[in-house]
Amino acid sequence: MVKLADISIMLFPWGAKSPQLSEIIEAAQLAEELGFYSVTLPTHMTLPPNWLFEDFTNRDVLDALAVVPAIAGATTRIKVGFNSILLPLLPPYQWAKYLSTLDVMSGGRLIVGAAMGWWEEDFEAAGIDRTRRGKLFDEQLEVITRLWTEDTVDYVGEHYRIEEMSLEPKPVQKPYPSIWIGGGVKSIGRTARYGDYILAFWPDPGEASEMWLPRLKEEGAKWDRSPELASFTFGYVSYGDQDLEAQMPKLQAAVAFEDDDVDPMAVTVTGSPERCAEILRTLSAAGVSHFVVEFQFHGLETVDFGMRQMKRFAEEVAPLL
Repeated sequence: MVKLADISIMLFPWGAKSPQLSEIIEAAQLAEELGFYSVTLPTHMTLPPNWLFEDFTNRDVLDALAVVPAIAGATTRIKVGFNSILLPLLPPYQWAKYLSTLDVMSGGRLIVGAAMGWWEEDFEAAGIDRTRRGKLFDEQLEVITRLWTEDTVDYVGEHYRIEEMSLEPKPVQKPYPSIWIGGGVKSIGRTARYGDYILAFWPDPGEASEMWLPRLKEEGAKWDRSPELASFTFGYVSYGDQDLEAQMPKLQAAVAFEDDDVDPMAVTVTGSPERCAEILRTLSAAGVSHFVVEFQFHGLETVDFGMRQMKRFAEEVAPLL
């Protein structure tokens, strides 16, 4: 059975118009008031001219590493975090310190969403070779989790070296904040070792039950852990067929970064309240434990638009779950 508390909201530090911190905070507060599980933000550093949407002219993007602490300070119950931090872009001690501090500041509400990243410009901005990101990512996870759980850490890897380093304060959450790893099948192994969830792009029910869950169980057994499957998707609760047709170009653009031929109706939580509820129930029955939904078409729409959709979802879809 799916509950509103099994659904997280993705907010954006960019948008169809220049983002305002006050608006993003207001959206997070609404998500808390409505009863969603968490709000998370992506951490891309730039919106280059050749990024996902060619006709998207607003290049303003706030630093999510600054925005999320502000959200934490303006909320009291809802989980807060990232979807996802790009670990290779900063040294592991800096990540461990920042994230531990944020967990303390939020009273133990932090979700550490992490991913290797794929936009070339993110890595160029930090002077990092993108082709090395897999090995960098794995070493980061090892160092960061050890700094959170051990008094003193010695580590010698291919890319990072730490000698007799300690970190205080430790995170409030024990053994450390929940780690959600965004990625595909290749990330199942690292999720099994370090993460609580793998966050996959819109797995269908067959993929969830026949591929993702067996692989997670198999890999988790190696570390005596039980990682779960979460699904990331876009959502739009329509006001009728004409309204849905009018929104379809933007929804198509939002999903096309994976494949131009992707059918938005096949991979998103979209349509009437009844259809949205049925999609979530079907995926839940197939083994998807959590949903991260965003209502701004990957930032093509405004914060205001997303807030109206959040409220409609909570009022019209949630009662049907």
